Amino acid sequence: MKFCFSILMIFSFSAFSQIVNIENMRLATKQQGFTGNIDLSLNFTMNTVQLFQLGDRARIAYTKKKHHILLLTDHSLVQTKDISIINLGFEHVRYNYTFKDSGNVILELFEQTQFNKIQKINLRFLLGTGIRFHLIDKQNYQLNAGTGFMGEYEELIDYGISRDILSNNYLSFDAQFTTHFGMNVITYFQPKLIDFGNYRISNETQFRFIINKHLTYRIVYSLAHDSRDIQDVRKTNYTFKNALSFTF
Repeated sequence: MKFCFSILMIFSFSAFSQIVNIENMRLATKQQGFTGNIDLSLNFTMNTVQLFQLGDRARIAYTKKKHHILLLTDHSLVQTKDISIINLGFEHVRYNYTFKDSGNVILELFEQTQFNKIQKINLRFLLGTGIRFHLIDKQNYQLNAGTGFMGEYEELIDYGISRDILSNNYLSFDAQFTTHFGMNVITYFQPKLIDFGNYRISNETQFRFIINKHLTYRIVYSLAHDSRDIQDVRKTNYTFKNALSFTF
């Protein structure tokens, strides 16, 4: 286990996307009642520099028949004595109601609060609704799509406050091609309703190689693009991650 966690820490890099990938954080379970997990981390290193690391992540879900509530939180802080290298986080609450007739059409309501000092986001608050469609729901293949609207309140460091209404759209595909190989692709597209040339888009593509029932190796490529011109902030950000997961 120590070896696996060491490999994970060496080859994993944090993504600084402005779009939070909720799709990959959904708890894929039909169990009634409460399910979830909570992770906490606290590290302090004194070497040539003093390094403080703090992180927490929670996924808690409640399901009762056609109703499903999901709570997500994720915060990361990496700080030296004089400067914060990474300081970002979010909390997300989502309510789903599955329509009785088909089971493949779901009403979604959500709220999200986010900050990301690297992207100069002091505060971003979202409130939205939409419809989710299960287009394909087979044992080894799933295709989902969603569309809707959300109101956004945003405070950018050095750039003031903005209020907008955006279209919120996503498409996700997951496939297990063989016993040992599968993939997952998720794409988000969020343009402003009054200006479709002002948009955010992100994509995450993941390849997973199942070595045995305990070990899975993943290759993940993430890309996020914001069309706005913000000084000292890149329009396009991408990350490449390798992860070795140990399950017991």
